[in-house]
Amino acid sequence: MATKNIFAKHLPNVKLATRFDADGNEIQVEKREDEEQKRKEQDIIDALVGAGYYRAHIQGLSSFDKIVGGMTWCIEACDYDVNVDLLFHENLTIGQKIALTEKIVAVLPRMKCPYLIEPHQIQGLDFINIFPVIQWLVKRSVENRSKKADTLRKLAATQFQNHFTLESDQQLQRMRTIQLGHLQAIEAKYLPKRQFRQRKAAGGGWIPVRPRDATEQERTDEDQSVEDETEEEDIEETEVPLSTGRELDFEVLFKSFAKEHNVSIELSEADHSTLTKKYDEIKQKLTPEALEHVAERNQIKTKLAAKLALEKKLELARSECDQLRKTVLEEEEQLQAAIAQKENLEEEIRNLDNLEISEENQKILDNVKELVLKNERMKKQEIQFKENCKKELVELQEKIEKSDASTPEEDVKELQRQLDMEQERLKSLRLQLAKKNRAYVSINRQLDNIPDRTELAQYQRRFLELYNQVSAKHRETKQFYTLYNTLDDTKLYLEKEMSLLNSIYENYSSAMQTPHSREQFVQQFETIVEGIRSTKGKLKKKCDDEKAKRDGLNAQLICLVEQQRKYAATVKQLTMECQRNEALLQHLKALKAAATAGHQG
Repeated sequence: MATKNIFAKHLPNVKLATRFDADGNEIQVEKREDEEQKRKEQDIIDALVGAGYYRAHIQGLSSFDKIVGGMTWCIEACDYDVNVDLLFHENLTIGQKIALTEKIVAVLPRMKCPYLIEPHQIQGLDFINIFPVIQWLVKRSVENRSKKADTLRKLAATQFQNHFTLESDQQLQRMRTIQLGHLQAIEAKYLPKRQFRQRKAAGGGWIPVRPRDATEQERTDEDQSVEDETEEEDIEETEVPLSTGRELDFEVLFKSFAKEHNVSIELSEADHSTLTKKYDEIKQKLTPEALEHVAERNQIKTKLAAKLALEKKLELARSECDQLRKTVLEEEEQLQAAIAQKENLEEEIRNLDNLEISEENQKILDNVKELVLKNERMKKQEIQFKENCKKELVELQEKIEKSDASTPEEDVKELQRQLDMEQERLKSLRLQLAKKNRAYVSINRQLDNIPDRTELAQYQRRFLELYNQVSAKHRETKQFYTLYNTLDDTKLYLEKEMSLLNSIYENYSSAMQTPHSREQFVQQFETIVEGIRSTKGKLKKKCDDEKAKRDGLNAQLICLVEQQRKYAATVKQLTMECQRNEALLQHLKALKAAATAGHQG
């Protein structure tokens, strides 16, 4: 079906654009092409597509739908809510478009957008002013999506680590479990064995003695820890306990002896073995009674040392207790002093609260306050006056000195210099005055260009007249289009019919020569007839749909006319009731006035 516009004119940089009037009807208007606007529009579409809004590539959508959809998509990608629905309302009226753009513009300040834009600029497709906003929204949405992607990636990695395990990690875990079992088996098989008995400490506890086969590092650590112990621990280690066989430990005795006489106990292995042998020989020579005597003497020494340590502790505790008592007494004295001071202050506050100020005293007090403030102001003024006098005195003295030292020629030069300075100042003031006058004239001209209410009313009436003319011309043009399309379709079908009849006429004689060709001709003819019938059915169905649509619109029009009639009747009735109400109010006022006059009479 041909839809070529036969009335179109080829004008430079002019093309027909689809717009919607106030009633929501499509209209074709002339649109001047601006190269800058066109380039910005393409930049906006490229930016939206690059950001991921591929809906801007659809050719069937208008520029308004692409831009508004892209802005809404970017705003929602930045986690801001826009109360719009772009999926089911592609073609909107002007009022709906402005309302939609107002919602979008209201969200931009909350996003701290550095660019300002008005709803009518978006509705009017001002691409030059729209482009910075789109560019900023695209940048912001890309940053927000990248942050969200990083967060989701970290969350996914965390969830994977918490709930899933790789095959290599499982194998490593199994290997560690097996190795741990082997280590536990080895530790259970080769447990450490004690080679010495425990010795009992002075406090009743048991102090473990390390075996001889310990490492040299452990032996060094033990010696260092023994040297760093407190006095009480040294006293406890000086006790030499007896074993079950009433035998003494040579190492413990040797260490206690070294500590008592401040002798170093670092010996070589040979010296240590020699001393051990001598100690064993002496121990064999001693009798059990001597051993018991030595043990009792060591116990007595240990108890005496413990007693001395406890006495020292007791003295320290007593001194600390005395110090604390002194501190408590001082704190109590300070507390009593603070309480007494608080009571005195409260008593003074109560006395001041109970003191009644009479009216005369209040006046005197106010007068005194004013005099005090006046005195302070006078002092400040006096100080300032003295400073000014000093400055003026210095200036006058300088002028006197200059005048005494100057000659008539120098005076003339000075006056000429001052005259030049004043002339320069006058020129600058004249230039500033000229600038102010130009600004005043420009503002006055702008104020004169602003139309008043009468001119606005004339403009409105003229716009309405132009709108009615454009609507009538549009309706007429639309009828011409419809008539042309109908005639063009009729012409097309007639041409098809003529071509079909000509082909039948040309092939009829040759097709009737043989039965096979005749049968083939009949089949082709039936196929053509079937195609014509299907085309006719489609057109009839389309015609029925258009009729049903027309009937529905007529029914809707009838309903709207009926509503308009009811509305007019309701308005008329309301007007009558208002007039009646006003008349009743006037009558009521008159009755009240008459009743008031009767009572007064």
